[in-house]
Amino acid sequence: MASIKQLNIVLDMAHKKENETLKIFSQAKQQLTQLQQQMASLAQYKVDYLEQMKPENSQQITAAKLIRLQGFLAQLDKSIFQQRDVIAKASLAVDARRLEWSKAKRYADSIVFLIDKQHGEAALKENKLQQKLSDEFAMMSHHRKQRHS
Repeated sequence: MASIKQLNIVLDMAHKKENETLKIFSQAKQQLTQLQQQMASLAQYKVDYLEQMKPENSQQITAAKLIRLQGFLAQLDKSIFQQRDVIAKASLAVDARRLEWSKAKRYADSIVFLIDKQHGEAALKENKLQQKLSDEFAMMSHHRKQRHS
């Protein structure tokens, strides 16, 4: 089995990998949040624009203006649809980054477990050795007392 010193080196590398994947995961989440905010802004812009175009808020809508309005709304709907597609892809990327980070974290945690296990085994071995030495010392003391008695 690898020594604790070797495992500590591996643990340092695992923690670096975990931190890198966490940073990438956080960046992906932040990008997704920005995309969702942009989507909400687009949707709100459409609602606000339609509100402004209600007959009671404007004088009279000409046919040409109505055609431009329909074209603009179609373009806005297209942008919203495209934004949904971008958000879906970004969401998949976030899930992938979360999985990579989770794997890196589990790996680092497993190294910590191995180090803890080796520390425990070393402590148990040391305790057994101390007990053995103590028992031998007690036996030698007992034999000396019997010889001198």
